[in-house]
Amino acid sequence: MWKVNTGLDEYGNGISRIIHSLSGILITFTQYQIDKFMRALLFLLIIGFTVSCSPEKTKEEPLSANQNPPEEGFDLAASDPAAIQLADSVMQALGGRSNWDKVRFVTWKSADGSVTYYWDKQERRARVEDQNDASVALLNLASGETKVQVNNSDDPAKAAAAKTAFSKALYELALPFLTKSKDFSLQYMGEDTLAKQRYNSLVVIPKDSTAGRYKLFVDKSEKLVRYWSFYPAASNAAAFVLPFDNYQKQNEVLISANRSQGSGPKEVKIETELADKLFTEF
Repeated sequence: MWKVNTGLDEYGNGISRIIHSLSGILITFTQYQIDKFMRALLFLLIIGFTVSCSPEKTKEEPLSANQNPPEEGFDLAASDPAAIQLADSVMQALGGRSNWDKVRFVTWKSADGSVTYYWDKQERRARVEDQNDASVALLNLASGETKVQVNNSDDPAKAAAAKTAFSKALYELALPFLTKSKDFSLQYMGEDTLAKQRYNSLVVIPKDSTAGRYKLFVDKSEKLVRYWSFYPAASNAAAFVLPFDNYQKQNEVLISANRSQGSGPKEVKIETELADKLFTEF
C-alpha cells in the first residue's frame, strides 16, 4: 500500500528536533545558573564566617591594657575603669605609648629659666642645676638615692627637698604621660566647665595622702590635656589652675612647653644622646 507523504512527517520531525535542541540549551543554561548561584552562595558563606570571627572595631577603639600597660605598683584596684580608659585615650592622643617608650632623654628649664633639668627617662636618672642656691642634685629615680652639692660641697640635708622638687617639675612637664605610674590611682570625675569649655575631668591621686592630688582637664574631642590643677591634701580648693597647651611634636610625641600665662617648662628638648657623666658627676 502506498503511503502518501503530506509533509506532516517532516514537519513533526523538525518540531521534535527543535524541542530536543531547546531542551539541551535549557538544561545547559539551568546548570550554569545553578553553578553560578552555588559559587555566589559559597562566597557569601566564607565572607560571613570571616566577619563573624573578626574582632569588632569602633572608630575610637580605646587602647588595650597591653598597648598602655600600667607601671608596676600602679593602684589598679583603687582606679575606676572610666578613668583608666580616659588616661589611655590621652596617651594615644599624645603620640602613643610605643613612641613615648622610645624617648631616652629630656632636658628643660623652669618657667623663669633659673633651674635646668636633665632626665634620663629610660635609665631613671636625673640631674638638676639650680642657679638660685648654686646647687646640683643627682637623682637615681629607681632606688630613690639623691645626692646634692651646694657651692661644690655635699649637702645631704637638701636631698629630700631636691627629690620632691624634681617630682613636681616632672609632673609639670609630663603628667599626662605618667598617669599610670607607680603609687598612683585614677578617678574619673565627670565633666567640668573651665574657660567656657566642657572638659572630661581626670584626677591623679598619689598613694601618699599628704601629697595632694592633681586634676587634668581633657579635651572631649582631641583627648589632649588643656589645663591642670593641684589640690593640697584635705583641701577642696585648687592651689592653681594653669594652662597645659602649646603642644609641639618631637620624636613623634606631643610635648607641652612655653605655655600660656608664662607658666610651665621652657626650652623642652627630647635628646637621643647626653654625656653619662651628667648623671654621675657633679
